[in-house]
Amino acid sequence: MTDATPSFKKILVPVDCIEPRQEVLDYAVELAKQHDGELILLYVVENPVFPVEMMDIDLRMEEVAEHAGERLASLVSEAIGKKVRHRHLVAQGSISDQIVATADREQADVIVMATDEHSELRKFLIGSITERVVRHAHQPVLALHVKK
Repeated sequence: MTDATPSFKKILVPVDCIEPRQEVLDYAVELAKQHDGELILLYVVENPVFPVEMMDIDLRMEEVAEHAGERLASLVSEAIGKKVRHRHLVAQGSISDQIVATADREQADVIVMATDEHSELRKFLIGSITERVVRHAHQPVLALHVKK
């Protein structure tokens, strides 16, 4: 007979560097502690809707990703410190696609993320990021409802 208790050694946590959800980070830290696991924090730089050449600002996508990486490192240091093993990644592209691809590439055991709160119209037109991740991920997804 096998043990049916899941083991979450690699925990993927997509984060928003601008408005991180501390409740999600706290939950993920506790989960990592319970399972002697590692947090993999992921920030996705979404591709612009228009060509980068048309942007009036000097920042290019590489610079945006670099800045996001620095911000994520700072966030991780402040929010997690030395509580658990962790590392951070920055990806570029569709947010839900990159979360699913990173979970597969990193062989994550679980994805822990907040439910995204958007207008009903936006959800109707394009769906929520969390819904798309739940539909396409090959790992369990713990979607935590947190209020803004």
